[in-house]
Amino acid sequence: MNQVAQEILLRARKDVFSGNLGNHLTAFQGDGLDFREIREYVHGDDIRKINWKATAKSQGLKTNVFNEERELNIVLAFMTTGSINFGSVKLKQEVVSEILALLSFSAIKGHNRLQSIFFEKKIEQFFKPSKQESMVYNIVESAIEFDCVGREVDYGAFCTFINSVVRDKSIIFMIGDFYGDIDLSEIAHKNELYALIVRDRLEEYPLLRGNFELIDTNTLMGSEVTINKKIALEYKRLIEEQDIRLFSHFLEHQVTYGKIYTDEDIFLRLSEIIKG
Repeated sequence: MNQVAQEILLRARKDVFSGNLGNHLTAFQGDGLDFREIREYVHGDDIRKINWKATAKSQGLKTNVFNEERELNIVLAFMTTGSINFGSVKLKQEVVSEILALLSFSAIKGHNRLQSIFFEKKIEQFFKPSKQESMVYNIVESAIEFDCVGREVDYGAFCTFINSVVRDKSIIFMIGDFYGDIDLSEIAHKNELYALIVRDRLEEYPLLRGNFELIDTNTLMGSEVTINKKIALEYKRLIEEQDIRLFSHFLEHQVTYGKIYTDEDIFLRLSEIIKG
């Protein structure tokens, strides 16, 4: 297995199954169906199932136990675009892979049904629904090794695909850098949708000076440019304007969103976004 993938998997598994911050990924908690009994609360139990009336009558915390939990359908979508193959601290593609690992382990920990897709203009890779931990390793290794260069995501095609394939209401995590005109209204009202925006601070504000030959990782076309403070500030302004439009769209359609930068603690930032 790819060494980077191994490191990501070990770190993500430790974070999610440590019994500490892993419980913050509360989007993966199902709802109990059939009440069975009240028992002593143990570390790691869902605090939302604490029975406060029974607790008040006893010496310790009491929790409700159910015969089964409603299974959630978790869909992880890696939006494969050439600009993911960039990073000044680490590659954005590595960050995407770690997010996939964290979300996958969290879904497995919650005994939920997990499926993952890599999407450009059509589906590029598909991981069938599963509850097996072995699936996580396949997803992460594939994400690390996937060739994103020369690709550009068609978000309209993605919405059409989701509507034709995902029948049950799902929790859908879209992971990418979200550049360009994006409209997710066709799927946002049917599902619980998260947009996880992976960025590098240098690409939002290129603090470079001089002449450079830049290659567009989506189209593979190159050009020579001169970057100075004025140009860098103008570029920063254009990115901010695009993001304002993007965030307004997300808010209008109740899409939970957040940025994760390549220099951040990925697990902590992801937990903050999901907790809202």
